[in-house]
Amino acid sequence: MEQFIGIDLGTTYSAVSTIDQYGKPVILKNDKDENLTPSVIYFENDGTPVIGSEAKEMLLVGSENVAMFFKRNMGNKDFYLTFHGRQYTATDLSAILLKKLKEDAEAALGKQITKAVITVPAYFNDLQRNETIAAAKRTGLDVLRIINEPTAAAIMYGSNNNKLNRKIIVYDLGGGTFDVTVLEISDQTIKVLSTGGDHELGGKDWDDKILGYISEQFIDEFGEDQDPLDTIESYNDLAFKAENIKKQLSNVTNATFSVSYNGNQGKYSLTREKFEELTQSLLHSTTFKTQEVLDEADLTWSELDGVLLVGGSTKMPMVANWVKEMSGREPLRGINVDEAVCFGAAIQAQMEMNARPSYKLGGATSTGPKYSLGGMSVVDVMSHSLGLIAINADSTKYINSIIIPKNLPIPSSQKRPYQFKTRPGNPNELDVYLTQGEVDDVSKCIIVSKYVFEGIEHLTTGKTVIDIEYQYDSNGIISVFGKQRETGRTLTARKCPLPDDMSWLYRKPEFTIPHLSVMLAIDLSYSMEGSPLKKAIEAAQNFADKIDLTNASVGLLVFATKEKILCPLTQNSKEISNGIKEILKLFKKNEKNDGDIIGFGNESNPLLPCHKILSSRESPRYMIVLTDGEWDYPQRAIQSKQLFVNDGMDIIAIGFGGANEKFLKAISTSSEHAIFTSVNNLAGTFGNIAQELTEGGGGGLRKT
Repeated sequence: MEQFIGIDLGTTYSAVSTIDQYGKPVILKNDKDENLTPSVIYFENDGTPVIGSEAKEMLLVGSENVAMFFKRNMGNKDFYLTFHGRQYTATDLSAILLKKLKEDAEAALGKQITKAVITVPAYFNDLQRNETIAAAKRTGLDVLRIINEPTAAAIMYGSNNNKLNRKIIVYDLGGGTFDVTVLEISDQTIKVLSTGGDHELGGKDWDDKILGYISEQFIDEFGEDQDPLDTIESYNDLAFKAENIKKQLSNVTNATFSVSYNGNQGKYSLTREKFEELTQSLLHSTTFKTQEVLDEADLTWSELDGVLLVGGSTKMPMVANWVKEMSGREPLRGINVDEAVCFGAAIQAQMEMNARPSYKLGGATSTGPKYSLGGMSVVDVMSHSLGLIAINADSTKYINSIIIPKNLPIPSSQKRPYQFKTRPGNPNELDVYLTQGEVDDVSKCIIVSKYVFEGIEHLTTGKTVIDIEYQYDSNGIISVFGKQRETGRTLTARKCPLPDDMSWLYRKPEFTIPHLSVMLAIDLSYSMEGSPLKKAIEAAQNFADKIDLTNASVGLLVFATKEKILCPLTQNSKEISNGIKEILKLFKKNEKNDGDIIGFGNESNPLLPCHKILSSRESPRYMIVLTDGEWDYPQRAIQSKQLFVNDGMDIIAIGFGGANEKFLKAISTSSEHAIFTSVNNLAGTFGNIAQELTEGGGGGLRKT
């Protein structure tokens, strides 16, 4: 079998592990007999790189030829460092570090290594993951899998713990990054429920607070022109001191230190209490991220079984105290916070290699080795939503339209229709700009890449629909595919570099296709309980999946005795899906509260609020209403229809069960828009309407 390893490629420290002959994960020490290798590179005068502890020591003598914390800039095309006339990107530097880690591991094992699982922060985007793989390939490593750091830690925790079937948070605070992940662990599966993080938050930021404190103390004593951080030699010296002070304050309540600069010498002390006061804002930043991820998993602190601390910076007492305060219990123990991620990577590598069972969640068994994989599987999620550049409803700006929401299990895929105008005699090509981000504002999203779809056939109608498929693989890497709907032709998606000038993103776009606005109104009266409600939810989601959100906005309203808007008009599939998920929750909450929220009856008239919402939009505008029974005041709804007719809006009325077909025709704006169907055909009906609206080219339903 080919030799494999797990690599924790850290911002401040890195580590390598493998599975030993007993099936146990073990650290492979470097050539200095160290478990952890500092992620620091020093370049000698001839350009030869020196990696690890020796490189870190060169900071103390004031060398400027040292690279560190470059992981924070992985995938940043504008980042590079120059040493002895040569420029190095974060990928170049990572490749140098990985080469050293691989060589030391090969020396420790006495074997050539060809396979590896590499961990990355959960928040890493497509660019950063691709660049990590590229760096590893330069060293001759075949990357079996890219795995999120908190997931790797959870694998290690689950393998060592008999108390399974638990929901936990992995709170991973390393030297340069912060990740937080909610997981569900059983005896067969580790399932990630939600994840998030901050690539600019870690132990270094705690060090920087100490540096600032040292500088202030020295300046207060010797004057404003005596800042010990002004020279590289003094700065590097104090940076080491700051890191050591932080570590001391994890074990003692007071640390003393001296500072020498420009002929002046001062002696100071820092208490743990003062240190925690200085860094309180940093801890609060992790609070916000943790609560955000917990909300995304739809869980509360009381529903968790504990918080697992990972990363060297979690050794600070303030972190454990914070966990106890937020969760109401002590943090979970039982793993080495410095090595857990690396161990998890080795276990994952063994799974990828389909090695003999040697690691199992739940710990020892009486019949086999302590560590056994058994049938364990890991279900991870992507930490970024995947979208594309679209045009907003009034054609005034470009926006991010989310296609695959974050926290969906990977691998995952989603198809979306895209309307496109064709021209005779031209090479009809469609440019698609992929994004990763959670908001509409494109300036706050990452433009991942540009894909050009070629081979689009011109149609006599002058318009076509391209079904674009977006995929996240198990590494969180993106792939894009396309097919021309009318011809069935598979299209080539050519990945191109992003243009240097992307300023057009912030200018008013040229208007091309009329923007469609659709309000979905779902009956939530008591008769919808059970299968009808479930099928209605599936139907709404099917509609959202099949509408072209680059040229359409969808909103959601539910009604019974009263109405409630669950989602305003939006082009964001994540917001639409969240609104659809809210339907069942609202029904149960309404039932639990004896109808206090929207009631149980049929007194509502959803046409009026939908008309009010749609009246702010340009045509085409549609209301799609779904009901399963008689309304208490049908004449009122029929009269409200006239508002839609007067304003050039359309109503599609869909009924099933006890719905009145005559009433459906009376409230729809044409007889073709009144549809009576069965509960089992709801999803197909809604999907067909979405397809018709899309193929109508933004002008509404196709005319047949």
